[in-house]
Amino acid sequence: MKKNFIYSCLGVILLLLGSYTAHATSYYVSTSGNDSNSGTSTGNAFATLTKAISVVSAGDYIYIEGGTYSYSSTIVIDRSKNGTSSNPIRVFAHNSQTVVLDFSGQSTSSSNRGIVMDAFYWHWKGITIEGAGDNGMLLSGNYNHIEDCIFKENRDTGLQLSRYDTDYDSISEWPSNNTIEDCEAYDNKDPDNEDADGFAAKLTCGTGNKFIRCVAHHNIDDGWDLYTKSDTGAIGIVYFEECISHNNGSLTNGSTSGNGDKNGYKLGSSAHNINHQLVRCIAFNNGKHGFADNGNVGNIKFVNCTSYNNTQYNYHTRDNASHTFVNCLSYDSNSNDRIRGDSSTYPNAFDNQDSWPYTASSSDFQTLSPGSNSNPTSNGFLNLSSGSSLIDVGSNYSLLPSYNGSSPDLGAIESGGSSGGGGTPVITLSASSGDGSVSLSWNITGGTVNNQEIYRDTDSDPNGRTKINIPANSARSYTDNSVSNGTTYYYWIKVNGSENSNAASATPSGSGGSPSIVLSASAGDGSVSLSWSISGISVSSQEVYRDTDSDPNGRTRIYIPSSSDRSYTDNSASNGTTYYYWIKVNGSDNSNAASATPSSGSSGGGSATRIEDNDSGTISYDGSLKSYSNADNGNAINLSNSSGKQIEWNYNASSSGSYTITVRYTRKASMNSSVDMIINGGSSQTLSLPETGSGSFSTASFTTSLNSGNNTIILETNASGESADIDWIEITGNSSRMMSEITKTSTLSIYPNPATSIFYINTKVVAPNATINIYNLQGATILTKKMNKDNVQKIDIEHLKSGSYIVQVKNGDNSFNKMLYIK
Repeated sequence: MKKNFIYSCLGVILLLLGSYTAHATSYYVSTSGNDSNSGTSTGNAFATLTKAISVVSAGDYIYIEGGTYSYSSTIVIDRSKNGTSSNPIRVFAHNSQTVVLDFSGQSTSSSNRGIVMDAFYWHWKGITIEGAGDNGMLLSGNYNHIEDCIFKENRDTGLQLSRYDTDYDSISEWPSNNTIEDCEAYDNKDPDNEDADGFAAKLTCGTGNKFIRCVAHHNIDDGWDLYTKSDTGAIGIVYFEECISHNNGSLTNGSTSGNGDKNGYKLGSSAHNINHQLVRCIAFNNGKHGFADNGNVGNIKFVNCTSYNNTQYNYHTRDNASHTFVNCLSYDSNSNDRIRGDSSTYPNAFDNQDSWPYTASSSDFQTLSPGSNSNPTSNGFLNLSSGSSLIDVGSNYSLLPSYNGSSPDLGAIESGGSSGGGGTPVITLSASSGDGSVSLSWNITGGTVNNQEIYRDTDSDPNGRTKINIPANSARSYTDNSVSNGTTYYYWIKVNGSENSNAASATPSGSGGSPSIVLSASAGDGSVSLSWSISGISVSSQEVYRDTDSDPNGRTRIYIPSSSDRSYTDNSASNGTTYYYWIKVNGSDNSNAASATPSSGSSGGGSATRIEDNDSGTISYDGSLKSYSNADNGNAINLSNSSGKQIEWNYNASSSGSYTITVRYTRKASMNSSVDMIINGGSSQTLSLPETGSGSFSTASFTTSLNSGNNTIILETNASGESADIDWIEITGNSSRMMSEITKTSTLSIYPNPATSIFYINTKVVAPNATINIYNLQGATILTKKMNKDNVQKIDIEHLKSGSYIVQVKNGDNSFNKMLYIK
């Protein structure tokens, strides 16, 4: 590993300072596992979730392989297993496989929940919980994230936010700041047919809880229940965004009961006035009311909500209520809407005999036939038709996140953009053939794109298809260069892990001429850059070989690029040695031998600045450090498993110009194949990260323009699931500026050093305009302030990361620097 001199020195310093970082571990659970295994790989997986829970700590992952896991007793996750805000504990379906936790072996009892989630900072994703003797999940902890989970056929509410410890009598002790996102609850039914809701936040629920894009349907009681009692006290405000509640009061098999309340949203009781908030939510076909305050006569905010064809009232609110209605829409209510509160300050279209500025009719909607139960608006249901008079006539409001056009529309689903209200994308795909390639293009309407995947097969049956690429969320085209002429291929685009496009097919064909692979090599300082072109052959695999002579016998394979790659930089070369390279395609076709001799004076070599995970140039990262024996300092950054997670670096360039940025990483086949790189807040460029194998590291590089002075470099994940773990970045080009220490102990002293939260500066500089500057080692200014007249100054550094910094006292043209170490 090559490092410039100053980093070699800093390595010793940082080693002396020691390490303060915990390492995350990934555990696996499989139907074919054994609890006596280590659990740290798919081949040595545990058999039970309970075993994995018993060994995890903050920052760890539990990946559950596809299958059904049967349990007859409650799984309680208590507060001895808390994660942290920066290191949550994650329970994920591995690679988006179908994972079912089946508690049907439990007897029916109020104590027989499936999961009791009493700990803090856990993240569940992609798990189905069914058959529990009471709640599927009792969510009683704080700061938890429940995402893309299904709660079905439980014998009480699917997911309920309430206390677990009955001694907790204060709202400050009740579950708070939890987010339930993209979840579904259905067919939940209790023996008395009157208590089982889809979701509930009731009785003993704290503050800051949110439901985002969730769907509750076909539950025997209500879709959502926010009931309160006077003897337990008021609950916190619950926030809803883009949720749907439909067909509650009956089950998917058509059975029903006279006992259940059958509301879409039951928003409290007469015991307390609580100002819940609902934004872009939908209620339809429920067995009683769509939206009901149930006696809660506070100021509930109904913002851009739609209610349709509920058995009694679309909106039912009680006398003396102070609710606020903004841009709401009602159509085909079976009783006149009962509206109490402020419904005139903002536009609304209700279905009753009062006079409203707008009225809905069937022609205002694309269709009044719902789509699937889990995604009923995906087919245009309750979407406004292009000619609707309800478009752009609403008012902006503080809770409304966004809208299209000159003003918001009325109702939950904004025309010309996201379908809101749980709506999902509709994807149309086309494919065109080339010579050894297939070009795909697609468009997406409705919904929000959180991730995309491209699948391929050689028949039109989607079973057994293979994922070949994970494009950026904004991508709408892709070229597959790994196909063979004469073979028909079928393609699908999958969005948000569930929505599929049509199957589009194409048959590539071409001249079938002789393969041609032309390779060139250029030398750098400690590196050789390769580029090549390929024609007359369909590429299914590539390999890069190297040797120190031109005889291909005995050459060594050093890299396996992806089939679409046409460049590679070898950073393991030694200056002064001549290297010969070959590209081998499809295991048989070889390029010419291209040679280069790297040297410190090679054109374009420049000096390289490497920024490690523990250097001050690493400003922040969304994840944790993971231990690797092959990582440069024993750790690599393990980003959180979702799209949009970032690592931010700071780099000070001595002059503007072209720079090469190299990323060292490790990536298993199951991880995402690329990341996005963003320079100084500009547009992103995708950096391909070919597979390295588990625990092995490689590098990938790209060229970009940097400004003179401070630059921000961001690596961002572009798909959900695991992304590559990042060891370091290295910037090569014009000479990088590293701050250095000028030791003048008789003039400047700082103490204590190393420091933690504060330190003091003592200097003999006497000047009214002296300034103090703190720089990181890339030269970026971290802090600037005036020196006081006593020449002794206390500096608060509690907000700074551990690492090495330069403290400078500047007086006119004179400056005095001292190295500071922060623990």
